Amino acid sequence: MAKQRKPAQPAPQEAATAASKPRETAASGLESFKELDQELRQEAPAPVAAPQGADDPKEDQPLPKEEPIRPFKAEPVRLRGRMTLEDAFQSIGQNCVQQIEANIPGVLKQNVESLHQMRVGLRRLRALLAMFEDLAAPPVALHADIEWLSGELGPARDWDVLADSTLERVQGFDASALRQAAHERATAHHAHILNVLREPRYLDLMTQLNEWLGERRWRADGALDKDSPLGERAARAALPLLRKAEKRLARRIDGLDEGDAPGRHRVRIAAKKARYAAEFFRDLLPARRVKRYVGHLEKLQDHLGLLNDMAVADHLLEELKGGSSQVAKQAAYVRGYMAASTEAHAQGLGKTLADVARRRITR
Repeated sequence: MAKQRKPAQPAPQEAATAASKPRETAASGLESFKELDQELRQEAPAPVAAPQGADDPKEDQPLPKEEPIRPFKAEPVRLRGRMTLEDAFQSIGQNCVQQIEANIPGVLKQNVESLHQMRVGLRRLRALLAMFEDLAAPPVALHADIEWLSGELGPARDWDVLADSTLERVQGFDASALRQAAHERATAHHAHILNVLREPRYLDLMTQLNEWLGERRWRADGALDKDSPLGERAARAALPLLRKAEKRLARRIDGLDEGDAPGRHRVRIAAKKARYAAEFFRDLLPARRVKRYVGHLEKLQDHLGLLNDMAVADHLLEELKGGSSQVAKQAAYVRGYMAASTEAHAQGLGKTLADVARRRITR
């Protein structure tokens, strides 16, 4: 069952997402977002009198069931062999935006997994834009707003992971007071996100993003340059972009000191970008090769993700050292436990890194 936080305040009234055209598979969009937002804010309706002659309501009459929140994972990107690279870029970008928008209803209800999936959609979009930065760069202001939104969503997720996942790894220790303190921080950040979604900057961001993708506004004077790779068949033109992602990951791995937490994080980001790139163009690549490549990257991401969670936990626990005596003592203990666990897990990283460094999806 998806985890859901009790809202710390009513959901905002004016927040919305926008789409340049309706999306049948997305659960949000501008109008549905406003409707849900209004529904969450309004007071309970007054009782309606039963019509004359109607039977008295029975005490055991079941109440209407509230529709469960369903976080939306990324839908597979569907590309066709005759697509140009520009067609593929637009389809992938709109797929990422769809994932962001579809999770808004759950985020408004402070659902933990919905926020996670919204961030995944945003992260996929940022990876796509980085991949195409030399071919279809967004306007500076739009790019800045995307980075702003990413930064606003991050802290809530960090505290969620600490409270619901990382502390569970501490064996033989009662961290209930610390877990409660972490949940309180997470709840406050979830409430902040509701304010972020109310800001005109968010509405403008989603409007501009949908229009930029839908109207292909990266084109100079409304047309592609005749020599632009965007006009070539995607199956061929995507290969240099995939090779670039492979080489970047290999360089990061080659220069990594396994004990360097920031360096491990950079490798983790490069691995995510390489994996997203392979998944974006999966339909145009050999299926078995993609499956093997993505599988090795996922294994590396799991290892590095655990190490990153522990590094993030150390910074968050530092913030709690000034809390109540019980919380402060538990935080100090957990920081020591995480330091030892990090050292142990980092020692087994070399083999996984070496295995991924020699993998290629291109030939």
